[in-house]
Amino acid sequence: MERRPRHQLRTFGGDLPSRSSYLAGMSAFTTVSTTRLGAEPTCGACGAGAGISFNWAFAHEQSRGNDLDRTAAFAAWMDLRRGTLFRCNVCHQAWHLDGREQTMTHVAEERLSLVLEWNKATDALTKDQQARLEQIGPTPPDVYGNWSDRRVTPCRVTTTTGEVVDPAMICVQLDAPVQSDMDFRLGNDVADLTGSEFALPLDVRLASSRAEEMRMGFSPSLIEMPNGKRFVLNGMTNFMAEQGYDAREARVATGNYFSEDPPPAFVRSSLPMTYFVFDGDPGWVRQQSSGLVGRRPSSWLRRLFKL
Repeated sequence: MERRPRHQLRTFGGDLPSRSSYLAGMSAFTTVSTTRLGAEPTCGACGAGAGISFNWAFAHEQSRGNDLDRTAAFAAWMDLRRGTLFRCNVCHQAWHLDGREQTMTHVAEERLSLVLEWNKATDALTKDQQARLEQIGPTPPDVYGNWSDRRVTPCRVTTTTGEVVDPAMICVQLDAPVQSDMDFRLGNDVADLTGSEFALPLDVRLASSRAEEMRMGFSPSLIEMPNGKRFVLNGMTNFMAEQGYDAREARVATGNYFSEDPPPAFVRSSLPMTYFVFDGDPGWVRQQSSGLVGRRPSSWLRRLFKL
């Protein structure tokens, strides 16, 4: 659940917020669309090949030429248990509109079979699985509300065929698993789950989720290992894979990254990860998970808006 590397996609935002809207805790930007950097669309109508997703509700609200042309390219194909699958009238690529009718996401050809399998039946956590996940503790959304649409818990999974998957994530969400950049499997593959040797302790994960953005894309929090070695986490971080160190021994460290001399190394955390999807409401309350409300903007935002 670490931040997606910025070189993989480009995000187009709406107008800059007014000072009053930011201080009121509103979202700083409206994400209009995300595309793969350097990729050319294979379809000029829907943008497949380069386009990852776009804000369907925003496009409808604008009612402008380009927005109307884009939404007109889609025809409803299939209602899912939640959300709707569309097809492009020109290239026939599949797209998914989420259950809130906010975001349209491209569904890659190799992902479509999983989405259709997900649609056949619900996968709910058993009471035993819920109890084990409660012991581990889910990682909350960050202070800006990212990941509030799913509840993720790091763990080690043994599948129904005896395969051991570590690290793994148990992912509770309402919508279909459509994101192509995430390795999804359905929850009915899970036979057993335990704590992962790569998972950071809950208090460390909580601290990483509460870290404010101090530079563009940099939300630091410090951890310390038993030998005194310090590392820096960037945003929400679940796992650690540093040779010679046990992630379970990491502790939240006091201090400020910018005051450390020498600066701590970034923790190695970008491990291959599998998300096992279960049905359910993530349970996060937006107002509680958003640290923007009532909090002072970070330094680079204060400079940007001269606050």
